[in-house]
Amino acid sequence: MYKLPGEAQLFFEDRNHYLYAEVSGPNDNFEISMAYWTAVAEQCRLRQTKRLLVHERLGQYKGERNMTLLIDSIIALGFGDIRVAYVDAFVEDFPIAEQGEILAMERGIACRVVGSLQEAERWLWLG
Repeated sequence: MYKLPGEAQLFFEDRNHYLYAEVSGPNDNFEISMAYWTAVAEQCRLRQTKRLLVHERLGQYKGERNMTLLIDSIIALGFGDIRVAYVDAFVEDFPIAEQGEILAMERGIACRVVGSLQEAERWLWLG
């Protein structure tokens, strides 16, 4: 279990054919997002991950969002050859997460924002 800013926590589990990362906490912001994506990138490198499922269970986003900056910053961490499925438990953030998916795909990242863990696993398995 990783401790992150803002009382957020990050948990990893090696699953059958992918790395599962679950981040949870009362709030979300750019600092928390970058802290957990940095830790996820590090674990992907250490484990030589090719498939990743990120389950975000953070509270409401605080502050101004800049999805282009966030996506570019995440990509710079080295996700170019990793298939990434992303599930956001905060349903109101789904349209924003989809915007991030489009930005990442335009930059050559194999990613998918989905509404459930089962859908994420199916997408990872098919890829």
